[in-house]
Amino acid sequence: MTKRYAAFALGALLASVALAQAGDAFSQDQKMYQWTDQDGVVHFSDMAPEGQDVQARDLPEDVAPATASPYQGASEPSAAQQRREEIARNTEAAKVKQATRAAECAAWQTEVDRLEPNRRVFYTNEQGETERMDDVARTNRVAELKAQIARNCK
Repeated sequence: MTKRYAAFALGALLASVALAQAGDAFSQDQKMYQWTDQDGVVHFSDMAPEGQDVQARDLPEDVAPATASPYQGASEPSAAQQRREEIARNTEAAKVKQATRAAECAAWQTEVDRLEPNRRVFYTNEQGETERMDDVARTNRVAELKAQIARNCK
């Protein structure tokens, strides 16, 4: 059992040394060697061991180093992530618009509730003076507010 661990550790050490030596310098004439030891463990290396029955294979030209990440350079979010972000932005904008509309409708209804039952409505004009709204102006303002509520709030 200890021999297996030692063989495995030696194999891992050899593989890491081989990777360090190889670096990014893969070429079309590099070979990969495969063999099975006496315990039935399959090994792979870029160096052929002595005294082993090995199978040699050519590495394809487009093989990337084992340390290269397939996700390197992917700085842009995926199309699905972009779509999720767009949906989230649209949902947030719709919530803001709905809240704004609800506040406007509440303000209009409050103004109708203030104007409609009272015959004497007072307001402050542009000069800061308090004036009484006549019945025609009050009735027109109530009708205007009710029309806005009907168009925008229900």
